[in-house]
Amino acid sequence: MVDCVILAGGINKDLDNSEEISNKALIKIDDKEMVRYVLEAYRQVEEIGRIALVGPVGDFAFLQEEFSVELVPESDSILQNLVEANRFLQTKNHLLISTADIPLLNPQAVKDFLEKCLPYDSDFYYPIVSKENCEKKFPGVKRTYVNLVEGTFTGGNVFLVNPAAIEPSVPVISRFIEYRKKPLKMVALLGSGFVFRVLTKKITIPLLEKRFSSLLNIKARAVISEYAEIGFDVDKTSDLELVRQVINGKNVS
Repeated sequence: MVDCVILAGGINKDLDNSEEISNKALIKIDDKEMVRYVLEAYRQVEEIGRIALVGPVGDFAFLQEEFSVELVPESDSILQNLVEANRFLQTKNHLLISTADIPLLNPQAVKDFLEKCLPYDSDFYYPIVSKENCEKKFPGVKRTYVNLVEGTFTGGNVFLVNPAAIEPSVPVISRFIEYRKKPLKMVALLGSGFVFRVLTKKITIPLLEKRFSSLLNIKARAVISEYAEIGFDVDKTSDLELVRQVINGKNVS
């Protein structure tokens, strides 16, 4: 059993202004808030217990009863939001950390990720999705990819973390969350030499895991997911348009 933290704080000026809302997670998609799709997916996963939603409490109070979600007031940074949620839940089990802008997420993708993380003997798990799977599921979608020996991948929008490792490692973990949509910047956190080796496709997943583990003084693992939905977040108006087409059952090709 794991608990879950959904990060729904902060603003996206372009989307918030164009949709006339105060928080991106509240954008309506087919008359339903984006965050509601995310909560519906997690509530169908029996391995997930408590869910804490970090954001402006007043904006999300209407979700509490329906989803048994616990609200944590947002702070001024992703880093502090993560720390506050971890302190609030006080769990000893691994913690699933998620963004609130992945409305195409489905319970099968979450279950698959959690199963591949078993037996939860590492401190940090990060899903990666192949370019082939992304383009097969969402033809023409624009994502940033990293070339590895094993293939070409983009990052996901969920993480599984040992809660005891969060506060000692949170400055770096928060950067990884911030750069989840910019894999090359994420790799750059591991050292300038890694960027060159990635660009020349001369780096392996085990080598990245080893470097990340050394950097944070934890045991880290990359998890290959076949579910493109776990890597599709809504950050631009074009993303939102595609999501609306998918949810309305239109052909996105």
